[in-house]
Amino acid sequence: MIELVPNLHSHSMGPDFLGQESSYEVRSNERTFSLPDDDTFVDGRNSHYFKFLMKKYKRHIGEMDGNSVCSGGLQQFLIKQQERKKRTEQNEDSQQQSKFECLPIDVRLHIFAYLTAKELCVVSRVCRSWYDITEDNLLWSELLTRDVHKWTTMGHNTNPAMYKEVSSEMSNKEIYLSCSPEVKTLQRQQNDVFSNISTILRYFLPKKTPLFAMFGPGLETKTSGLVRRIISESDFEQIGMFPGKFDGVGGGFTLRDPAGCQFNLSVMYSATQRDRESSNRDRDHTHRLMKENKGSTDINKFELVPAVQDFCKTVDGFIYVVDASADFPVVEIGLNELQAMVSERWSATHVPVLILSAVQTQETSRVSCFEVVERLQLSQLNRPWQVQNCDIESRDGILTGLTWLEAQSRRKYHL
Repeated sequence: MIELVPNLHSHSMGPDFLGQESSYEVRSNERTFSLPDDDTFVDGRNSHYFKFLMKKYKRHIGEMDGNSVCSGGLQQFLIKQQERKKRTEQNEDSQQQSKFECLPIDVRLHIFAYLTAKELCVVSRVCRSWYDITEDNLLWSELLTRDVHKWTTMGHNTNPAMYKEVSSEMSNKEIYLSCSPEVKTLQRQQNDVFSNISTILRYFLPKKTPLFAMFGPGLETKTSGLVRRIISESDFEQIGMFPGKFDGVGGGFTLRDPAGCQFNLSVMYSATQRDRESSNRDRDHTHRLMKENKGSTDINKFELVPAVQDFCKTVDGFIYVVDASADFPVVEIGLNELQAMVSERWSATHVPVLILSAVQTQETSRVSCFEVVERLQLSQLNRPWQVQNCDIESRDGILTGLTWLEAQSRRKYHL
């Protein structure tokens, strides 16, 4: 506690006492400083600051003659000075904010349009006015249109077009946050504890090694090195092989992922290597896994050969590989093959489909996930599906896609 009190010892107690000018002492818990009227300071240390502080204090609490004194006033004075400084800073911030609020709403929306989705969610907490701007439906519509082509993955429940087709009552902001891969990643990180508990519980449940069938035109183009990368040059450990059961169809490799989960992988090519390398090959009509079904509808124009049909009944997940290079003529070149393989006639609707949208390197120009979804008409599939970007050189995205497929395929056993 700091006190400023009259220095009575410096004056006589005669009748002229009340008319005399008083000097003062500043008392604290540790030291006492005397300050006479002429502002001389007996302690030379910090004298300049102390004298300046005392003058301000006298002006603040006293009359013009400076004789008014209050106990503990110096401490209160310092507190009030700090509060005054804080109010001044708040007023300056308020003035700056009011200048922004004076801008036309179109200008403010244009400024906010340069922000990312994460930044919009952050600034929405500044004040009510900014929150209202960040809720603008047109703002999120433009953001969704801009960012959807940058997403590296898209699934049956994270496809923005699905919400448009069913005329959902959700706002564009809600659609964006429901579909964004970045938001999904943050949600998984927040649910790590629950995920770890679920993994422990699954350990005690009966296990079945899932069987995945890999096929598609991407196995026959510049991205054909994907199989070699997965089997011998990736994070997966090859622990065995298994033979085909249906006239030689269905043989493959048993692999273990970094988490210790095993799965069987069967790679199915549409023709022999010599036929695949032919430049003038009609892929659909020289396909050894399917044949044309004359007189049928367009969706059932091709059907699988009997041995492949029997094999597909045992498959727990499909991997469709497509070459997503921008210079590749058509992504949908294997659309008939995809529709024939995942037909409900020999594959249950709970069996998931992973579409690996592959390119050779990260620098290769590619078709976006969103465009792959549209070209392959994936929204018409009545089963779980997911498109995952990946590149052959760095193997980026391969583990992520196969992890999703494995988790999705096990649900039919544990849920």
